[in-house]
Amino acid sequence: MRFSGLARAGLLVMMVCVAGLQASVAVARPNAQAHATGKRQPEIYLLRGFGDIFSTGLDEMGERLAAQGIESHVDSHTASGVVARTIIADAQRGRLGPVILIGHSLGANGAIRIAEQLQKAGIKVDLLVSLAATGPHPVPANVRRAVNYYFKTHGWGEPLVAGPGFHGRLLNKDYSDMAEVGHFNIDKQKAVQNEILGLVRGALR
Repeated sequence: MRFSGLARAGLLVMMVCVAGLQASVAVARPNAQAHATGKRQPEIYLLRGFGDIFSTGLDEMGERLAAQGIESHVDSHTASGVVARTIIADAQRGRLGPVILIGHSLGANGAIRIAEQLQKAGIKVDLLVSLAATGPHPVPANVRRAVNYYFKTHGWGEPLVAGPGFHGRLLNKDYSDMAEVGHFNIDKQKAVQNEILGLVRGALR
């Protein structure tokens, strides 16, 4: 996505400010104890965007899943490599359940990168949900279903495209008609959250 010089300057200032706050942000790492039971269980990861402070809607969805008895892990986009290795290790131990990846902003980019790593390991991704991805790679062939919330004419958020060999379902949902919804609050919209949680429940059936 291309930005004007003013927009780039504003983004740079914002990133510098966030970097100063980032040290105070608690980041939830994948819980190794949760994977120590030896049982097959869903692998549900929600990845926050830059700075871990804008994607609070993912924390809300994680809490709502927990209230429904569904375990998930909310983490930083910077942990994408750790998440991929955790899922691969569970698969090697025969403990892998459905794999669900949800990401906002840079976290959406990270979710696709995780899917790419899982493809190399021969692991399917049952559901990938992208919210306002900023520079997403094509959706890899191991993804069974991908749903993307983006903005065609305003805000930051790119459409997803299918990668080589992709034969799953890919849906891009344009939120440009909703002027009050943008990059920094798409994850906080209750209607969007409800839809995503419904997709998660469907993938777990």
